[in-house]
Amino acid sequence: MTGLAGLQPPPVASEADDGGPNGDDGTRLVRSNPLRLLLVVAALVALGVFLGWPVFVLVVALILSIFLHEVGHFVVARRSGMLVTEFFIGMGPRIWSFRRGEVEYGLKAFPLGAYVRIIGMSNLEEVDPEDEDRTYRSKNYPRRLATVLAGPAVNIAIGVVLFFGLFALAGVNDPDDWSVGRVVEGGAAEAAGLEPGDQVVAVNGEPVGSWDAFTGQLDNLAGQQVELQVQRGGETLTVTAALGWALTAAGVEALPTSPQLPVGSRVLSDGDQSEPSYAEFTELLAGTGVATIDFESGGGLYRAELPLPVEMPSEGARGFLGVSRAGETAQPVSVVGAAGEAVGMVGEVAGSMFDFLGRLFSPSGLVRYGQLIVGAASDDSASTSSTDGRVPLQPLEGSPPPPSGAPAAQVTSEEEAEIRPLSLIGIVQVGDQLSGVSGIESIVFLLAMVNIFLGLVNLLPLLPFDGGHATVATYEAIRGAIARRPYRVDVSKLMPVTYVVVFILLGVGLSAMYLDIVDPVRIVP
Repeated sequence: MTGLAGLQPPPVASEADDGGPNGDDGTRLVRSNPLRLLLVVAALVALGVFLGWPVFVLVVALILSIFLHEVGHFVVARRSGMLVTEFFIGMGPRIWSFRRGEVEYGLKAFPLGAYVRIIGMSNLEEVDPEDEDRTYRSKNYPRRLATVLAGPAVNIAIGVVLFFGLFALAGVNDPDDWSVGRVVEGGAAEAAGLEPGDQVVAVNGEPVGSWDAFTGQLDNLAGQQVELQVQRGGETLTVTAALGWALTAAGVEALPTSPQLPVGSRVLSDGDQSEPSYAEFTELLAGTGVATIDFESGGGLYRAELPLPVEMPSEGARGFLGVSRAGETAQPVSVVGAAGEAVGMVGEVAGSMFDFLGRLFSPSGLVRYGQLIVGAASDDSASTSSTDGRVPLQPLEGSPPPPSGAPAAQVTSEEEAEIRPLSLIGIVQVGDQLSGVSGIESIVFLLAMVNIFLGLVNLLPLLPFDGGHATVATYEAIRGAIARRPYRVDVSKLMPVTYVVVFILLGVGLSAMYLDIVDPVRIVP
């Protein structure tokens, strides 16, 4: 069983007993290569030195989570009287291993999971008759079920414990309790008189919830007058703001600038020293000749002379108020409250996971995901070729060089995040960015999420997931109870479906790694 998908490689007897001295404690080295092991350790140290401690801690913690998943399988299998012959971290060629008693422990080349090999997982595996009573298939239903569910249970337990510790020590944030942190100079909020510390409680009479809900309300109101109900101290004020607009991912993509601007950039001037509305901007770019446009991005000012016409999409702009959110203040909770919040997170992650899988594997989701991969490939190709047809961005008024690498530099869009899975590389990228915002707390939160997600994914009732083995064992128990004799599934009949699941897993996993390399996830603007 693996920590990621429940796969179990076939036994390779020639590799399990091919040399190495026996120790007094029964230890036997098996194709041990100290140089390879040294390279693995050096690679981990290099992560800490060159990428910083958050990346190092996150990588080690993820490996430990996968290791503990397998420890769950290993311990329960051994206590159930099953013969375990291998316990490896990673897949592929063996890097380093040793034998202690009947079990070979070690590392393999590719960090794609881990596995514990239990003999006789199905009727397809040939086992020495002397060991038949120690096979997985020979054990009763409770022991088999406990063995296959132990790994996911460990991951879910790790996630709950991490959340409990986080909530008990740091408190719980209320997503609806937020305030204005910064007012952008020259924005609609400044003109309306908003100040840091203000709490916006309603937009056009509609109550405001979380920060994301608030910005979502504004997105569709670009260029419009909005009425904001604001609490300042103990006083409730009503102010009117004329929303500006900022570029969405679609708007950025349509502009032929090099490099592309990050999402959220603003158009400050159309060449006549006036800030146009999005409709005016779209009309201007639909003309002929050359348009001189001034942009604001990340506090810097940039100019581009765009050859016309440029077709701008209708969804190229979103509302811009000109405020940022103040950091949330966590409210302390009791031990019981922290435990309840931690257990509740399992349900939240489960709901998010099934929602995500439903979107990804829907016909439209698969089409969008394919477009995302093709788009990343074309962007990667374009980045290594000529920039013919693209107009350079010129810094103005002492601004720094323009932000580069748009699609990598821009914040991953919400639409993309809805159907984009993350590989280990992407998880580390997200953790690295989050650590710069809230430090160790964000690392702990991410680890808890990943552990619960890993445990729940492994419960999917399909082979080769752990949940698939549990489903088979449950079906066998029901059939056996009805027939009043032991019943075992012919796994060969399930192999076509298993191969399809494995093919999908490999496809999603490899494509996610590819996207994380050529189009890294960026969540912190």
